[in-house]
Amino acid sequence: NKIPVEGKVEKEIKGGFEVKLGNSRAFCPYSQMGYKNRLEPSEYIGRTVKFLISEFKNEGKNIIVSNRLLEENAEIAQLKSFSQKYSEGDIVSGTVKSIQSYGAFVELDGFQALLPVSEISRQRVEKIEDFIVPGQKIKAKIIRCEWNPAHLDRSKISLSLKELQEDPWDSVSQKLSSGEKYSGKIVRIASFGIFVNLLPGIDGLVHISELKDISSGTNLNKKFQIGQVFDVVVLKVDEAEKRISLA
Repeated sequence: NKIPVEGKVEKEIKGGFEVKLGNSRAFCPYSQMGYKNRLEPSEYIGRTVKFLISEFKNEGKNIIVSNRLLEENAEIAQLKSFSQKYSEGDIVSGTVKSIQSYGAFVELDGFQALLPVSEISRQRVEKIEDFIVPGQKIKAKIIRCEWNPAHLDRSKISLSLKELQEDPWDSVSQKLSSGEKYSGKIVRIASFGIFVNLLPGIDGLVHISELKDISSGTNLNKKFQIGQVFDVVVLKVDEAEKRISLA
């Protein structure tokens, strides 16, 4: 009837374990003991473990049990619960559990969701810890859900903090004007020019042709440095394409 039973793992026998279920004896194959955190066979001896009865024959003289099946069923039930609870577009609350170079893992009621570094802020993120830290409670938007019907650890939720922040490009024309001079910092150097940060979340490009005393083909990495303060003039602000041309 798929009702879990408790059994004591008494000894290791050929192909698996002998398990005592009340006054009956059962057999659990090696492959059916444990699931994700599988132990060495000797470590199960003497333990009381929960099982599902997978076979019951000869009036209980031949019983086969499975601990793995029980854990798999529990995971499938948990996955179903998560998939019904979380959908793309939802605003959720969670706790930052850990930080990696590519983003942060956020716990949502037991599910580990990923907050990619590109979705943390509309500003340039050089160091994640400057924006969030482990243990911090945050609100974020679910931007992607990928549910694997058989494996919880292969299912994914991707989050975004950036989606809940005002887009600085919506008001850039009120803050930057063509023909005006500004001071910013170099944030990226490419073969075709340098990118200068003018406002939080707003970078502009100084094309190599607009760099003073620099000829085409010059190695710009030898002339400029990331973080260097740089004075520029705004040539054009294109809000639709989110581009700013500088000189």
